Amino acid sequence: MNVKYGYFGPKGTNSEEALYTYLGSTDVKAEAYVSIDRVLQAVKDGIITHGLIPIENSIEGTVNLTLDLMAQEKTLKIVGEVVLQIKHNILVKRGSVKDDVKRIISHPQALAQCRNYLNQNFPEAEFCPVGSTADAARIAAECGGVGAIGNHKAAEHYGLQILEESIHDCKENYTRFIVVSKQDKELTGPAKTSVVVSITDRPGGLYEILREFALANINLTKIESRPAKKSLGDYLFFIDMAGHPKQPEVKKCLENVEDMSASFKILGSYPVWNRESNPGHENTYHKELNLNELRQDVDIIDYQLVELLAKRTQLVSMIGSLKPDPMLIRDRKREQEVLAKVKTIAAKKGVSPHLLENVYEYFFDYFVELQKLQATRQADNK
Repeated sequence: MNVKYGYFGPKGTNSEEALYTYLGSTDVKAEAYVSIDRVLQAVKDGIITHGLIPIENSIEGTVNLTLDLMAQEKTLKIVGEVVLQIKHNILVKRGSVKDDVKRIISHPQALAQCRNYLNQNFPEAEFCPVGSTADAARIAAECGGVGAIGNHKAAEHYGLQILEESIHDCKENYTRFIVVSKQDKELTGPAKTSVVVSITDRPGGLYEILREFALANINLTKIESRPAKKSLGDYLFFIDMAGHPKQPEVKKCLENVEDMSASFKILGSYPVWNRESNPGHENTYHKELNLNELRQDVDIIDYQLVELLAKRTQLVSMIGSLKPDPMLIRDRKREQEVLAKVKTIAAKKGVSPHLLENVYEYFFDYFVELQKLQATRQADNK
């Protein structure tokens, strides 16, 4: 089957650049569509086999229309993603200089993301929003005295000169795009899975679902809520996670989540976008390790450990209340069963089984004494 690609936006937009970054080549012919829903419809109709649409930006947030359309979608799956660093530039007619620019035009988001630069460098210029960065480049190519905010692709396509590069106020500006198709993609490396769920209106409903991921040690990379468009207070939850449903722990977790959800759908599983799997592209997102952020992650884990230990203490106390005889409190057989389980888990997770054995031996001694004290108090109160 011939593979045909399409994307949202005119030629010269970040969407076009994202598609060619995803493909690793600019030699592939692709169709441009004027809206996100038309991209999806073209895939469903078989006009194209794959469509690329934006789903979130690190500054502006989620593209709500994409989530809403994918929640309703029955035939299309997410089969890929690409993260593109957004770099804004001033594009002008060839031969123009800074003093020639009297009006600056672009998509409203591009203008907003360059506001500080524009105010400092073009204090007398008029700022005008247009439909897209590509539209801005086209107008700049036709009219003198106009500067457009756009990317290198737009400058190349419309024959414009780049007057100033990287004018955006926030340098950490990334947009994530997804690729949708009716065709599943075989996965061989690190994968990500996206699901959408709804829950019944009950206390702790969302907590119960998130707890399943925590218990399975599955990392959630994103969670977003959107109105279900049924009644006020009825929401859908979009969840991105590391892993693939063919992995036993992910499969079991998703089965548990589906069981406790009012509705559940897998939007797709697809390769994780990173520099290692796409070494030829400088625009690929790659987060540098940061000591403070890593320490914050450790602090969060420490807090969770204390919370879990507090919960275990409460449960042990409840169990102790069912053992009124202090002589029957210690259960060596049960302790050995627990030790065997945690040592097996530790070995699988790369933690020293010997370390876990020492920790749990201390737990057992401490909790036995706690239950004995509890039983003594119960006897005294009779």
